Amino acid sequence: MTREEAGRRIGRVIDEKLMRLDLSRLALNELPSEIVKCTYLTELYLVRNLITSIPEAIGQLSNLKKLKLNYNKITSIPDAVGQLSNLTWLDFSSNEITSIPDAVGQLSNLTRLDLNHNQITSIPDAVGQLSNLTDLDLSNNQITSLPEALGQMSNLTWLNLSHNQISSLPGTVRDIEKLEILDLQGNPTPIPPELLPNKGFYKEGDVLVLFNQGTQRIIKRFL
Repeated sequence: MTREEAGRRIGRVIDEKLMRLDLSRLALNELPSEIVKCTYLTELYLVRNLITSIPEAIGQLSNLKKLKLNYNKITSIPDAVGQLSNLTWLDFSSNEITSIPDAVGQLSNLTRLDLNHNQITSIPDAVGQLSNLTDLDLSNNQITSLPEALGQMSNLTWLNLSHNQISSLPGTVRDIEKLEILDLQGNPTPIPPELLPNKGFYKEGDVLVLFNQGTQRIIKRFL
């Protein structure tokens, strides 16, 4: 029934040249092949299915601006995602992804990237090419270190690195002038003040800390 429902929705999108397609919660274990015919799509939702992989054909949906694949069983991000040059929001959170392909760095219009709750261990330098990114969520992974290229993300305002295995930050993080929120709670050890960006906030345990030019001051304790 769910596969048939997906086909029905795709057929309508094709016939009416619709720009939005929601195939969430249909227990799909793969992307229907017909989806590549939805060439007018700007928004595609495949949330809470049983999908394990994404075909390279996804790159044919060149008009996509928003792609949400959170809460599936996806183990890798295909290089073809890098062809989706109009994407502004990409969500692969709550999957089983272990690495980020360099191709993600080609998404020059991306403003939000959600990769939280995966099994990612490292971040490629290519992520630093995402110059328009404002929100980056890498929380609840297995990340141990960050690339120097992170400092190139000139428009980044919110960086969530909570609940990883990070014990130090690259000095270039201080170059991210627009960074306002830096969440580091749940990592092994506190980050030394001299490695913090010039200004912003970060959470450490139940405490929200304000920092400015590397100094720290507790401004709010969560109840």
